[in-house]
Amino acid sequence: MSGPVVQSLQITFRVLLLGIVLVAVGWCFSNVRQVPSDSQAAVLRFGRIVRVQPAGLLLAWPRPIEQVELLPAPARQMEMKVAARGAGGGPGGYLTGDGGQVLLDATLTWRITDPAAYLLARDHVAPALQRLFVAATTSLAAARSIDDFMAVRAVGGDDMEVQQQRQAIRGDLERAVNRRLAALADFGASLGVEVTRADVDALLPEAAKPGFDAVLEATQLAEQARASARTDAERTLQSANRERDRLLASARGAAAEQVADASVQVAQIAALAGRTVPDGRAGLLQQLWRDRVATILQAAGSVVAIDPNGGSRVILPARQP
Repeated sequence: MSGPVVQSLQITFRVLLLGIVLVAVGWCFSNVRQVPSDSQAAVLRFGRIVRVQPAGLLLAWPRPIEQVELLPAPARQMEMKVAARGAGGGPGGYLTGDGGQVLLDATLTWRITDPAAYLLARDHVAPALQRLFVAATTSLAAARSIDDFMAVRAVGGDDMEVQQQRQAIRGDLERAVNRRLAALADFGASLGVEVTRADVDALLPEAAKPGFDAVLEATQLAEQARASARTDAERTLQSANRERDRLLASARGAAAEQVADASVQVAQIAALAGRTVPDGRAGLLQQLWRDRVATILQAAGSVVAIDPNGGSRVILPARQP
């Protein structure tokens, strides 16, 4: 039993045994792996989730005892595009509360909150999110006007207020989708996800675009005309203010000049009236009278003096009736 054939069989058997041992060792460690930092691992034992492990070294029984599924980490944000669709799920628009119609292109950002629920509903998450978005948007659009989604008509408020209004719509839409996700979880059909952001782009239907362009052009022309009218009104107001200031300044100057002339003319009288002692007042009055009369007599061509106490009488011509 020690011939060459037996030795060959023994060597072959040992090689096969070593290979089996290596395969068994490799099989035992087949589910020992490193979970990436942006992922988490769900461990299933005979098809049932037994634990969820975050990033790091994972030790699990080999297949088919335990199966490892890699899932995105809770902090990882994922995006899903939602094309413009109507309330029926097909191409169309959402009806607003004022009778308008608007198309909405959206990008939903979501994350995993329940790995077990997400693993069970993974194939249905995207269609379910799209249907929930359509339902939430239908209710939201019905409660708002078309101007809340896009600038169709000239509305009051500055650009900052308009941006805040658009941001409020995104927040309301995000909360509406999450409420429907919570309702599914209460019903026992949780998707294990949460929407963290909803970016919405509003569009007009193709049939309404020409009319919208015409309205927008007319609005722009009206805004330009109003701006031009405001400029003309401001220019007229400034011109009127300048003319008013000129007239007031001229009137104040003329009044000051008249007051100064009157003050000069009555200065002597005012000085005389200001004397408290009456002595010498009669002489001053006579001198002031002679000065004023001399000025008047110099302007006359001839003067006839009549003694009021004499017997002479003067007959002057009167105006004819």
